[in-house]
Amino acid sequence: MRRMILVVCALVFTGAATGLLAQEEQTASAASLYNDGLGKIKEKSYAEGLMLMEQALEAADSSSETDVKVMALAKKNGAIAAYYVGTSKRKADDFEGALAAYEQGVDYNPGFYANYIGRAQALEGLEQKAEAVAAYIAAGEVCDKAKKADKAQTMFDKAENMVGVAWGDKDWGTVMAMAASFLESRESANVNYYLSDAYLAEGDQDKALMHADKAIEAAAAGEGDKYVMQKAEILEAKGDNAGAVALYKQITDSKYVERAKYKIDQLGS
Repeated sequence: MRRMILVVCALVFTGAATGLLAQEEQTASAASLYNDGLGKIKEKSYAEGLMLMEQALEAADSSSETDVKVMALAKKNGAIAAYYVGTSKRKADDFEGALAAYEQGVDYNPGFYANYIGRAQALEGLEQKAEAVAAYIAAGEVCDKAKKADKAQTMFDKAENMVGVAWGDKDWGTVMAMAASFLESRESANVNYYLSDAYLAEGDQDKALMHADKAIEAAAAGEGDKYVMQKAEILEAKGDNAGAVALYKQITDSKYVERAKYKIDQLGS
């Protein structure tokens, strides 16, 4: 027997509400499953809510106008539930389970930045460092699109800092992998600096020089002496003393000027 169903849907994450009010004949249970799932999310029973959102999506009829609306809202609320499920798993050190939940959330709602952040954190927890760097950058980009500039910068800084930690540990292979992942989508003076040091330590002076040049190019005005100093040292290592001295003479930053003067005296003017 066909019956009439009143569907009332709400988005429940930050207090913002997205409503759907419709009444039409349905034979599918997508609407009731959605409403049951929404109730579970409101109760903070996120795993149950997510499961019901999945069931609502499976039951939905894409030829039904109401079900299409139910599907859209089920994905939005499902993405929220997935975030909380993932965060619970991550806090319990179940990083694989967390990653799966966050990925599901990203799939449901690609514009919802929180699951991107969670995904990056889960990958970091799994020690997949190069992948985590790329994920933090992706999270930053989504935050940027969502007009969350502070969160975006935090994500970009986190990705850069991860490379810096590996550099501080002199874990050169990891530095190379993470820096390559970072530089696929963003430029950074510091990341090029770290990568240059890694190549120099591994004996590839030409690549070290290339990334030293990129670090100088990417440096902010007045902050380039650190990178110029690095390039000078690479030239010195390559036997180009005249080129190294010319760069050492450009150093004015008090952090490096004494060492630069020492190098000039050592190599000769």
